[in-house]
Amino acid sequence: MAVMPGTTTLKDAVTALKCGADAVKTVVAMKAIKAIHFPLPQAPLMPTCGVNVDNAGEWIRLGCVVVGASGAFTGGGKKADEITETAKKFIAAVKAVCT
Repeated sequence: MAVMPGTTTLKDAVTALKCGADAVKTVVAMKAIKAIHFPLPQAPLMPTCGVNVDNAGEWIRLGCVVVGASGAFTGGGKKADEITETAKKFIAAVKAVCT
């Protein structure tokens, strides 16, 4: 099981990495990813704030290893088929920048 503690500060990210986190869940704006990666280029980051189908690829391009986007899947009381379609769009967006 992967361990991905949530952090809001650089100090918390360092602590999470020292404790063996597989990824560091961040609740920061996209522009803050560069600020975290400057002193911690090795940090495997997972943003969870503001991630959607339209910007998922950009998060990955910035160096994040995974994105969390629960609101994009379940917001507005989506039905199962809508969630499946959203998942397919996320996969396509991430694959587009990883190939």
